[in-house]
Amino acid sequence: MFKEVASSDTSQAREMVDLFKKIFNTSIGNESEPHIPLMNDNGSDISISGDSSLPENYSTGNIVIVGVGGCGSNTVHNLNNLGVEGVKLIAINTDKVHLDGINVPNKILIGENITNGLGAGGRPEVARACAEQDAHKISDALGNRPDLVFIAAGMGGGTGTGAAPIVAKISKDKGARVIGFVTLPFKTEGRHKYKIAQEGIRQLRKWADTVVLISNDKLLQLAGDFPIDKAFAMADYTLAIMVKGIAEIIRKRTMVNVDLNDIRMLMSAGGVAAVGIGESSDPKRRSEEAVRMALKNQLIEISPDGARGALVVVYGGKNLKLTEVHQITEIVASRMSSDAIIKIGADMDEQLGDSVRVILLLTGIKSPDVLGPEGSRKMEERWIPVINDGNSNPVEIVEEVLGRPHVLF
Repeated sequence: MFKEVASSDTSQAREMVDLFKKIFNTSIGNESEPHIPLMNDNGSDISISGDSSLPENYSTGNIVIVGVGGCGSNTVHNLNNLGVEGVKLIAINTDKVHLDGINVPNKILIGENITNGLGAGGRPEVARACAEQDAHKISDALGNRPDLVFIAAGMGGGTGTGAAPIVAKISKDKGARVIGFVTLPFKTEGRHKYKIAQEGIRQLRKWADTVVLISNDKLLQLAGDFPIDKAFAMADYTLAIMVKGIAEIIRKRTMVNVDLNDIRMLMSAGGVAAVGIGESSDPKRRSEEAVRMALKNQLIEISPDGARGALVVVYGGKNLKLTEVHQITEIVASRMSSDAIIKIGADMDEQLGDSVRVILLLTGIKSPDVLGPEGSRKMEERWIPVINDGNSNPVEIVEEVLGRPHVLF
């Protein structure tokens, strides 16, 4: 039933795992004890929610990651164990048992008087009602002024599919830039579940600036021979790479001032955005190798060709040369539109030694897996369960939602 994993895919997967280990200084899956963040007296997370010595209005901005449903809650659980700094983690679910079993500093049980804490039963419309009923809880957890909100969810089930668009709307109403990060069902789970996922994506795109799609089938192809915990952790690390990239761009001092408004401007102008990180210590080709890795993400098909905006931040040890920064920028610029806006930052980090690290924020990219906002397309505000339609052509549904039918098939 499952096609054999090609050796080249396995090699790419191992390259990703090696990069994750290097950047996050940790192992993947259950190879080692997970990072457990320090807790203060009131039980809140210090290392994840932010350094307590920083004021709430610190200039780096407020980055929030919200996991919605079982899949999304698992993601923020893994991010919490990973120890990604400078962000606030929130888990939202209709299933109390699952919510109690994850390690996240901020948890919200929604719709308790609707589902009795037993979950949405695979029904997105129930999850949407739960989220709408407890919208005030979600709003309070997001805080007064979230700047960037990442929403992680699995599409095709109940809570993630139905509640994630409501979380996106609340975040958008607070003035945040919203990035959805969602997984698609396996083909073997059937077209019924695919249709539910398609409608969830369509609703989410009404409010999200960008929606990044992670295909479970692509994950199977890439890391099918990995232990299951390590294989699924790769998707979470992909989100962690995006968040870490943006957080580091904002928080770290660079030779060129790069702030949150630069990030928001590029995201707004380009519509579709993605972040990549690459690192290399090759004595002869470290600049080229680092850029190659930053431009390549095997779980998300990204092409920088014709991109309209980029933020390029380069870190290196004491031997980082200005010519290397220029070379990296030239490589990125050569793949972009001739009228693209490019902002450059560079800094030295002695801990990198002979390595060069490149962080890219690309906007206006082309990818079947990364979707921009719906724009002017008019859609109904209510939940439309297309699985009950019976008269819709499946291909037309996919084209309306994604514009690229082959994304799902």
